Amino acid sequence: MNYFTKTRILITIIVVLAITLLATIGTMVYSYYKQKQVTERFSNNPSEQMDRQAQYLNQRLNLTPEQQDMFCISRNEFHNKTIELNRQIQRVSVEIINELSAPEPNSKLIDSLIEQYGELHKIQKQNMVDHLTEIKSVCTPEQFNEFQRILDNSRRRQMQMHRHRQRSQYERLRRGDSIPPRF
Repeated sequence: MNYFTKTRILITIIVVLAITLLATIGTMVYSYYKQKQVTERFSNNPSEQMDRQAQYLNQRLNLTPEQQDMFCISRNEFHNKTIELNRQIQRVSVEIINELSAPEPNSKLIDSLIEQYGELHKIQKQNMVDHLTEIKSVCTPEQFNEFQRILDNSRRRQMQMHRHRQRSQYERLRRGDSIPPRF
């Protein structure tokens, strides 16, 4: 092979790699901005996401107008309670971390905060049970069976995301990266 043939082959390889690199970076940037757009849309208007969920349930369960009203009222009450409980849980979690970070952590205070944290989670689960019981009382058996299938699919997706998140954290730990605390 002469010098010019080698040069052409190398230039061709460099051009192909450069195009591949640019396409990869372009895809990453596009995905980032697309995800950011969706997140901003729902974070700026959380009621839009709730409305989409309500429409989905109305279609899947074939709800009557009375059932739709009942679902809407129950969902709004449940979400309002859940939002407040989540704020309290986050506050207690931060207090626990702050106390653990103190030079002389107070174990009695930490124990009381853990009790408070557990009690808030208990209240949150009780609210969920009350909400689902209320929904069940409004649905026909067929509608509730379909509702359970929807919940099962949602739970499976959440479990998959949780496992993926755990694997990612494990990989970061294995590489020696630090994991910032979640508040």
